[in-house]
Amino acid sequence: MSRSAFDRLLFEGAQIPLAGWTLIEVAGRDRERFLHSQLTSDVKGLAPGASQMTALLDRTGRLQVFGFVLKRECWIELLIPDEPARSIVEALEAHVISDDVIFSVPEFSEPRLALGAEAVRLLARDPSDQTFPVESWASRGFVAWGESDLDLPEMEASDLENLRVLSGLPRWGVEVDTGTPIHETTLMNTAVSADKGCYLGQETVAKVASGRGAARAPALLEVIAGNSTPRTLVGKRFAVAGRERAGKVLAVAAWEDSAYLEASVARVLRVAGREIECRFEDDSTVLVKVHETPLLSAPDPEHWARRLTMRATAAFAEDREEAALTLFERAIAVCPQYADAYESLGVILGRHKRYGEAVDLMIRLLGVDPSSVMAHTNMSLYYNQLGRIEDAEREAAEAMRVTMRRESVGRDHEETVRQESETAAAERRRRAEMFRQVLELDPDDAMGNFGLGELLVEEARYAEAVDHLERALAADPRYSAALLALGRAHEGADDLVAARNTYRRGVDVAAAKGDLATANTMQERLVVLESRSTTG
Repeated sequence: MSRSAFDRLLFEGAQIPLAGWTLIEVAGRDRERFLHSQLTSDVKGLAPGASQMTALLDRTGRLQVFGFVLKRECWIELLIPDEPARSIVEALEAHVISDDVIFSVPEFSEPRLALGAEAVRLLARDPSDQTFPVESWASRGFVAWGESDLDLPEMEASDLENLRVLSGLPRWGVEVDTGTPIHETTLMNTAVSADKGCYLGQETVAKVASGRGAARAPALLEVIAGNSTPRTLVGKRFAVAGRERAGKVLAVAAWEDSAYLEASVARVLRVAGREIECRFEDDSTVLVKVHETPLLSAPDPEHWARRLTMRATAAFAEDREEAALTLFERAIAVCPQYADAYESLGVILGRHKRYGEAVDLMIRLLGVDPSSVMAHTNMSLYYNQLGRIEDAEREAAEAMRVTMRRESVGRDHEETVRQESETAAAERRRRAEMFRQVLELDPDDAMGNFGLGELLVEEARYAEAVDHLERALAADPRYSAALLALGRAHEGADDLVAARNTYRRGVDVAAAKGDLATANTMQERLVVLESRSTTG
């Protein structure tokens, strides 16, 4: 998949038939409470019209189904794979004792998936009971039923498959199936709420999450070199450095100029940025770089709106005002809180003498940013053009009042920042004294040396920090957090050889413990330092 295909979703949109999914409607006055107790996602926390990924587990944390849940005003919808749909309805109905919950499976024509900025704009402009909003396939959009013309270009099936793999969306019957432990899937990160109350399988999920993590879980392996065509590796197991059952290839995807293998990989090997050689049963080998999944995800709304606004501004500068108008509307749709898009769109509307619409837009901007000076200033201009002089003067006066309030708030903020800085320094001194008291009793205490060493790194006292962190590691050689802090201390002291050696050791120690977050952080620093030594 090329970046241009991905950018089409970022700035425009596309649609494609979506076979293999079933819609289930859940009604009854107890529907929300019941589903909240059954599903892994926070059904109660959903706002009407919002959706999220979800899953249904058994009591041992094994998957029964996954999909999307959407809360409407008077009912809830589930969008799940076709194959288990009937058995899932039966299973859910079996758990309904005295609750008022009713399940039904409506008949619709084949659904279509619409993704990208224009899909989000269409959904915001005309939501309907036959559109199901989704955030997946590395974008946002909706699934639609019925015969309505979506007025979007068709997406290539290969592009959708690449988006599926690179965003970590599993396929039922391939990457996941009935009985798959959820902690061995990407759904742990996308479909499980860490904040909600009880649900089926929660104890197992919490136990694995608080422990060393899954023994096997998906990762993306970027192919660097090898003597096999990536697509021929799907379904095959591989060994790494004597570890016979290191992983299994589940799918393959293309991104820019690289091929990526989606694979179920042993915990000790799932360190992002690490290069490993995979040996397959036919003795073919592939050198790969490990990446966490997802590689691609739906853009952050504010970042997405900023990109759209920048392109809209460029279109406006080129006198392509209709294109600019559409792009600004897309920016507001993907991030209704992005104030810059409202201001710029108001300029275009004013230029076209659409003053009433421009005023309405500035009122919406004030709902987003009540302290916006430009909203009042622009409304003053637009009211003047409409001949509403009294309203124009009122808005001009309000713009002045808001400006004065902002200046006062700015001064208060500077004082708050100063006080917070002093408080943080005092807290560091208090913690340092606490750790020194521990070390007076036991100079070799691992936690005391680590705590003091980490504080010394923060204060850029690197030589002292190295001494304490090495003492911590002498007491506990598997103290992965201390290895990370020691690497940073060596970096700060400009001893890059020692830093690289520390990070290499730390990656192995942390990965073996299952502390993958720390291992990934050290691997990232190692890649940066090794790149610096190569270019230097």
